[in-house]
Amino acid sequence: MGELLRLYSQINVIRLIYAMGISRSNIIFFSIILLTGALTVSTDLMKKKIYNNHLVIGAVLCLAGIIYASVWERENILFHIVNGLIALVIGLCLYRFDLWRGGDAKLFTLYAFLMPPLQREHTLLSGSVNLFACSFITGAIILTPIFIKDIILNYNVMVNHLLPAKKRKDLFNSIRITIFFSWIIFPVYYFARVMHLPLISLVVTYLIFYLAYHYLRKIIWPFYIVFLSSGVIFGLLMRLWLAPESLSWGALAYSVVKIGLFSTFSAGLYTALNLLKEYHDRVPFAPLLFIGCVLSYTSFLARLIQLVTR
Repeated sequence: MGELLRLYSQINVIRLIYAMGISRSNIIFFSIILLTGALTVSTDLMKKKIYNNHLVIGAVLCLAGIIYASVWERENILFHIVNGLIALVIGLCLYRFDLWRGGDAKLFTLYAFLMPPLQREHTLLSGSVNLFACSFITGAIILTPIFIKDIILNYNVMVNHLLPAKKRKDLFNSIRITIFFSWIIFPVYYFARVMHLPLISLVVTYLIFYLAYHYLRKIIWPFYIVFLSSGVIFGLLMRLWLAPESLSWGALAYSVVKIGLFSTFSAGLYTALNLLKEYHDRVPFAPLLFIGCVLSYTSFLARLIQLVTR
């Protein structure tokens, strides 16, 4: 009798899953995520390391799941391939800029291959971008209070770090270049309807500042006047093409103020992170990526966007 009740409950669970519109392939992918997450989170928390053999296990299961989805479920695997390739580029960039370790980049790419082809309100917020956004939001919620506390405790160190004239000059030049590139990129935000999402704007602005501080200012600064004039014109053309509504005086003023504030904030954030280098070693990214991956299977990001844009 007990076995029959257990079997009946399992059948009801399966019926419930299908009633929710969850396919077998998504169940398989989510099971692989749970297994990979259990292996990588435990080692990252205890030993601060993500082992390649655990990633290989996840990759083999991922490949088997994709083959099953394409052959038996008739699912278009192009979605998974595109997600994985986009995540691979993002992971390589973050690894190259010393923001992630190699294991974090590989794990992010593996999770991206396992993203479900769910319908999203914003096409730019599906797949690997959805995964990255959910993981970043998770990290921001967990780490921001600790980060603010450390900034307050190390306030004098940060001020003394900015006193040398060369440091101030490098930061100001980087801010100018960040404003220059953000002016060109922000019309894309209008076009994608994410202009009112400060988190996405801030993340992209910070990445531009990081590039400007380490690479772009050395290339651009000798020809800054040429780049400045061409950038202003190109930014206006981008607005005229992608988002004509952003050319109103109110929208332009809002865009300029937002770009300036985000660029300045990125400079302060970079300075703080540069002085608190232990964050790079002590922050376990595997749990954040796992939580972000689980949230990507829900409507978390879509609901957050609706809440912010009301």
